[in-house]
Amino acid sequence: MSLIDINGLNVLTVYLHNLDEGVSFYRDILGFSETRNMEPGVLMEHKSAEIMLYLEGDRQRRESAAEIFNHTTFCLNAANGVKDARDKLVDKGIELIMEYGEFDGEFAGIQFCDPSGNIIEIAGKP
Repeated sequence: MSLIDINGLNVLTVYLHNLDEGVSFYRDILGFSETRNMEPGVLMEHKSAEIMLYLEGDRQRRESAAEIFNHTTFCLNAANGVKDARDKLVDKGIELIMEYGEFDGEFAGIQFCDPSGNIIEIAGKP
């Protein structure tokens, strides 16, 4: 038994070098919507996710995901599968930093970065 009994995770804080650029990315690419201005950041939520994002700007940008060895990745499910998400990201010019193939036709995944270098993973059905 753990010392603290946690019964849920409802907000994930993401540090960004440019808040406006980050809000645009999470809104236009991942479908989050702004729910509240909470200086110095913004609270966003997604109609299909059970987590809210708190985006905070004016932080140092990560220069390269390849140089990051200690990081937190948050994993998202894509309603239309990983291949569909991959194709849409590539069409938008978003660079994939990792792509792992299908496992028994049941699981696949990709990783990419937001404009501040935070790693995002989409994994699930191919």
